[in-house]
Amino acid sequence: MNRRDFMKMLGILGVSVLASPSILGSKSFATSLPEIGDFVGFIQNEIGYEKPNILPKVINIYLYGGASELAGNLTNIHEINQYSQNPYPQELLKDPDDDNSEVTKNFLWRSAGGDIMERLLASGDMSIYRTVHRIKSDTKSHELSIKQNLIGNLDISRPGMATTLAAILSVFNPYGKDIKEMKLPFVTFEGNSAVFNKGNVNVSDLIQPITLTPDFSNPYARKRNKYVSNSINSKLDNLAMKINDELNSRFSRVNQNFASRKKVDEYISSIFNKEIVEQNLPVDPETGDKVQYPDNITGKMLEAAVSLAIINPETIFISLGSAGTGLWDDHSDGIIDYPVRMRQLMEAIDVAVKHIKLAGRNDIIINVFGDFGRNVNLNSARGWDHGNNQNLYTFGGSAIEGRQLGKIVGKTKRIGTPYKNRQFTAPTDDSYQFEPFAIASTIYKYFGVQNPEDITGELAINENAPNELIT
Repeated sequence: MNRRDFMKMLGILGVSVLASPSILGSKSFATSLPEIGDFVGFIQNEIGYEKPNILPKVINIYLYGGASELAGNLTNIHEINQYSQNPYPQELLKDPDDDNSEVTKNFLWRSAGGDIMERLLASGDMSIYRTVHRIKSDTKSHELSIKQNLIGNLDISRPGMATTLAAILSVFNPYGKDIKEMKLPFVTFEGNSAVFNKGNVNVSDLIQPITLTPDFSNPYARKRNKYVSNSINSKLDNLAMKINDELNSRFSRVNQNFASRKKVDEYISSIFNKEIVEQNLPVDPETGDKVQYPDNITGKMLEAAVSLAIINPETIFISLGSAGTGLWDDHSDGIIDYPVRMRQLMEAIDVAVKHIKLAGRNDIIINVFGDFGRNVNLNSARGWDHGNNQNLYTFGGSAIEGRQLGKIVGKTKRIGTPYKNRQFTAPTDDSYQFEPFAIASTIYKYFGVQNPEDITGELAINENAPNELIT
């Protein structure tokens, strides 16, 4: 593993701890973002807001590296194969009615979780948007795409969508409680992420997102030496508190941080440890046993995130990064590795959806998207290079106003020069499509923002767009 991949994995595994993020400007401040007073005034005066009947919770899974769309879109596979430099497996070219076909009736990739997606589409627990397509900036750069997509704006100097959401909720206060006083409202299981970027409005105390780990260990606990007795450990705790008190006048910020850390430690220990999570897992009526997530890092991350969203009423937004699946930069061996990785993700999400439903919750949304799509030419290394068009997979949250599930939206065509590496899919001329920034707009809309396009420059997703689902 090279250094770039190693550093990325540190983030995915939740090793780093975030700095305090801040709040953003909008398109009205295109060249210079305002001071806090101006920004608060802008939100109050320019952002239309109406508290929804049900406030959602969002779990954001971001597929770093840019996942191929093919798991959710094989509609053009015959033409793609015809003009590809290298042939696709024959199982992907068989009719969906063939027992040995890898293609489902809605042209999903069976081994890549397509059978799971078919079931979730049929039960109304999922929708797939096949035409998340860049026009304003057709970049295929990882760094720029990641920042723009997780910020929700072309301007990467602005704060991330989670920090933006915190700013909006701080102004309109739909919870009847200061966001800064809420317990674990914004959580990351991936460490540092552009979704929590500070941006260039310098307000450092708006919110402190908390970094947790998927194994339910608490990074905010003071680690006690197991070779020291409990009485000695207690004396050390008291001594630390005494020293903190004595130095308070000189190191007030340090003392405040210790106090905050202790509060976080106590709260996490009381509501979010392995025993509590396991006790709260519902029984699956089909098996008679408690819901069981896959025994891998993806399953553990989804179990932790969903459990926190259910157990803690004040958790609002959870970032999972690639949810333990690794990187999706499938330049080589993609035809082999990608379906395995995608199936692992969909198996964990399948359990998460069941967990959420059995818990009686219809307010938790899981979104899955990434940097960009990939081209559809199968290169000589049996992979795909960077493309544009990608899918949004979205699950749950049926009670959220405006939410529509059980749909496949968007139609694609193959474009590019035959037998060359630069072949892609793109929306057909009559297809609905949207920029990735519409995902942020849609999240803001769910939380009550009436004109999210004034923040992102992009309208929220039209959930009334034509449904291409084959029933």
